[in-house]
Amino acid sequence: MKSVWLILFLFFANTLVAQIDEDINNKGIALMEQGKYQEAKAIFERLVKADPETTLYRFNLAVTLTNLKMYTESLYQYRVLLFQMPDEAEYYFQAGDQLEKLDSLAKALPYYSDAIKLDPENFHYPFQRGTNYLKQEKFELAINDFNLALKNNPEHDNSLHNRAIALYKIGKMEQACIDWCQALLKGNPKSASHLQRNCKTIPSDCLLSKSVQKK
Repeated sequence: MKSVWLILFLFFANTLVAQIDEDINNKGIALMEQGKYQEAKAIFERLVKADPETTLYRFNLAVTLTNLKMYTESLYQYRVLLFQMPDEAEYYFQAGDQLEKLDSLAKALPYYSDAIKLDPENFHYPFQRGTNYLKQEKFELAINDFNLALKNNPEHDNSLHNRAIALYKIGKMEQACIDWCQALLKGNPKSASHLQRNCKTIPSDCLLSKSVQKK
């Protein structure tokens, strides 16, 4: 009988601790939403120290560190998360993003590639890798990735805009101008100036746009 009571006591005690930790985690999230990242960081660090196996707490800590521009520290947390959950695409993506923020463009690429393999339908992943290739002036590879991103999300104006830049860089002016026009029509304000500056002939769909003046 004593063993039954002990089991019940431990069950309710663990449930209470889990509820308290969840409430503390929610408080940390609320602080993040208010932009109080230092305070949120202290909360998530405490949670991770007390329960290092709960990936949610570590992920929230990594996000907070990123917002504090502590990219090296954030990268470390994502690498621990990858060790804990090696099949989670988002952790690879975020690790790559930290490396980019640390100006390690080439080192970020394998992480983006792993994220794409694990979640091939997420348009953010090929878009980010394509943007990385664009920064490295690997324009053909960038175009391939923007094509993939647009296959997954045809309405993604940033993929259209960036693909236009890559096309322009390899001399495909007409296609670039069509992409800038479509990106503008889908709500990308940056595309208007590119149309103005780089396109001798503005696609007819964009001639009536208030953002684009006839030359």
